[in-house]
Amino acid sequence: MTKTAFIFPGQGSQYPGMGRDFVGNFPIFSQVFEEASDRLGFDLLKIVMDGSDEDLMRTEVTQPALLTVSKAILEVISQETGLTGDFAAGLSLGEYTALVYAGALNFADGVIIAKERGRIMQKAVPEGVGAMAPVVGLEYDEAAEFIKEIKGLGVVEISNFNSPAQVVLSGNTEAVRAAVDLIKKSRRVRAVFLPVSAPFHTSLLREASLEFEKILNDYDMLSLGKTVVSNVTAQPYTDISEVKPCLVRQFYSTVLWKPSVEFMIENGVDSFVEIGPGTSLSGLVRKTAAAMNRGVNIQNVENMETFKNLNL
Repeated sequence: MTKTAFIFPGQGSQYPGMGRDFVGNFPIFSQVFEEASDRLGFDLLKIVMDGSDEDLMRTEVTQPALLTVSKAILEVISQETGLTGDFAAGLSLGEYTALVYAGALNFADGVIIAKERGRIMQKAVPEGVGAMAPVVGLEYDEAAEFIKEIKGLGVVEISNFNSPAQVVLSGNTEAVRAAVDLIKKSRRVRAVFLPVSAPFHTSLLREASLEFEKILNDYDMLSLGKTVVSNVTAQPYTDISEVKPCLVRQFYSTVLWKPSVEFMIENGVDSFVEIGPGTSLSGLVRKTAAAMNRGVNIQNVENMETFKNLNL
């Protein structure tokens, strides 16, 4: 029996004007943004549609914006097609969209939580102290061995396990640069440094997670109406009580995207729909499925063209 997973992108996929095609075509899209704006206290749709890259790059804006645009597209899909996902998962921030979709998190609460999450992450490490560098062409175990060679320069950890041959190294800037240089000397890899100042999903954010935990505890988790796969365990939540502790751990733990995709495929998912800006998750799913020798249907919905082409 065919099973479908809805997957949601995280920070880094955003761009000015994302979702613009939907604004004039589906009232529900703008209504979702209005709900978010009312809760946030500023016009989120105006920032997303008319703001600059710099406006959207502010983490406390980026995170609720991404949650909102994915939620708004979800509402269009639901209203116009009735399509649903059996599984839901998201990369980092995208997990919050998955939880909203599953009914575990109220959307209006989610945008505030996302804003506070972004604010806390941004201030956790001083500007220039932290770095994140995706490395393509390197397996997880290989990356772990190289990291062991970096001593005395600070923290460097694997913050994301994205696909069979892609990891993200994060930590103190000097240590991350040293690790990348060391890897490049003995492996043919591609590595870039992301335009972020905070080394997300590393032990450097463990203290910040305590502040976030206090914020999170002000909001209620509801009930899980869909199977949501956790970033930090690569397993589905089995009880709503597990959600908050995992979201706190997500601050300083490796995002296990590859194992999460493997779990979904092994449990019958053969169609993936990436909902929100970009196609980065689609590419990661494709590589993981290929390594498993499994054929899957992968689509994304981010504009009118991709929405019209959606076919499950």
